[in-house]
Amino acid sequence: MRFLGVLILFIVGAVGCSSKPPAITISQPLVMGAEVLSAGITADAPVINGDQAPAATTRVYNDRDVPVTIHYHYFWYDEQGLDIPHDAKQQFMRIPAHSSTELLSSSGSVNARQVRIYISL
Repeated sequence: MRFLGVLILFIVGAVGCSSKPPAITISQPLVMGAEVLSAGITADAPVINGDQAPAATTRVYNDRDVPVTIHYHYFWYDEQGLDIPHDAKQQFMRIPAHSSTELLSSSGSVNARQVRIYISL
């Protein structure tokens, strides 16, 4: 029993003293509510362009016969998956019927490596 306790302490200590923290990955870069899909809106995952103060673009499609207004917000993360605060507020875009448009966000930080977009109505 004593050996087991020492072994657990050793493992916890080894993991806690790791020289490099584990990277957190953004497993779902595109988040949309069911109401967005019901309104005929679909979107591609965001694509990051550039290394110096990266920017991201997301193509959004409207399959309906009427224009739809969406609200969206980009969230930026560094290499370890930590949030990078930026001044961008939630924005909106009116997508004409049977067409697509491109949403754009600039990270404002050279440390930005990952992005997530949240789209709602």
